[in-house]
Amino acid sequence: MKKFQRRRLAVAVAASVGLVGLANAAFEEVTEANPFDAITSTGENPSLVMMDLDNDGDKDAVLFHSYQNDNYPYNYGGTSVWENIGSATAPEFSHVPDVSYAGPGYAGQDIAVSPFADDYDRYYGHPVSAADLEGDGDLDFFGGQDCAYSGYQLSYAEVESDESGIVTGVTQYEYNSSGYGSNPFYQNTLAPDSAYGSSGYGCGQSAFAAGDLDNDTDIDIVSVDQTVLRVFMNDGTDSAGTFMFNEQVGVSNPLLEASSLTSPYYGAPAVLHDVDADGDLDLVMGTVSAAPLRLFINEGTASTADFVEVEDTSGSLDVTSTGWAAPTFADMDGDGKDDLIVVELNMSEPELQPRQSERRISLEGSQSIRYFRNTSADDSVAAEESSSNGGSLGIAAVLMGMLFGLRRRRR
Repeated sequence: MKKFQRRRLAVAVAASVGLVGLANAAFEEVTEANPFDAITSTGENPSLVMMDLDNDGDKDAVLFHSYQNDNYPYNYGGTSVWENIGSATAPEFSHVPDVSYAGPGYAGQDIAVSPFADDYDRYYGHPVSAADLEGDGDLDFFGGQDCAYSGYQLSYAEVESDESGIVTGVTQYEYNSSGYGSNPFYQNTLAPDSAYGSSGYGCGQSAFAAGDLDNDTDIDIVSVDQTVLRVFMNDGTDSAGTFMFNEQVGVSNPLLEASSLTSPYYGAPAVLHDVDADGDLDLVMGTVSAAPLRLFINEGTASTADFVEVEDTSGSLDVTSTGWAAPTFADMDGDGKDDLIVVELNMSEPELQPRQSERRISLEGSQSIRYFRNTSADDSVAAEESSSNGGSLGIAAVLMGMLFGLRRRRR
């Protein structure tokens, strides 16, 4: 069965039940008392990783910029760390300096100094996404390229923790200078188009989303490669410990229908996350200019991904950016459901920003971090609502049977 025919059938199923696969995907923006308003580091190509740095049971914030414009005297490179001094249910963020400092505003914090201050270079790779590459409980960093002169290989940084689970630092592997066997992604061409750019002059943009797409416990890659989406399955490592990736092409590409990108999404930040809580990874794509975020629901399984773009995200993940937007997910209110956080650079309202190293002022976009609480119904509530829609679900069941029958026939 052809891809577009299967997609139309999936849309028909969606129409019969409202939004198929999205019963457990509803997000509402928090506009008052947004805890992320306290995070004020700014710069170019921002991206955010939420992780428990001090092993106290709540999520701290690590903010990345390819070029950081910061008034803080103790911020080096392109990272800033913000400790959650609130709780897992009511976060409150406080800036962590990059050197020992005992001045006002830092008393009582568990994290005295940023663990990434001297180890994560701002030129390393942006935007940054995160996944647990080694299965050790630490989220490792995966960097794209904002101007990929030779950056068609993924940048990687291994996060390190001590015996008590407190993050102590990071080992950074640059995409092309660490030598064979050092960086496990070395010599993997994961974004060939961005190496040349849309103009052919070697300044394209790429981003990477990492996650296990075939349920084999290793990390696969979705590459937002300048103007095209690519999927690379991890086939293990060679004798030197370097990954061997196999690009999925043609009908094997679970993102084939959306592989060609338009300008708001060239090299845009992206994240793999189980948005609809059905046990497999979906794809959420951010933007590089003002546009809606894009949602691709995995209508396959945890072992065999099959992404279908949700054309109408109203009532679910309905977010339109004002410029650059990098999405991520984390449970910020302790209800067991991951919320959506979007770092946004509003280019329609530029502000004067200091560039520390160049000692000058430049006119750049204003940054904000938008927080969308996950308001999806619990599984028990969703099941009760589903049972009350017997007629619609009956139609959906017939259509789904047709869909899977045609899929099987195609194979």
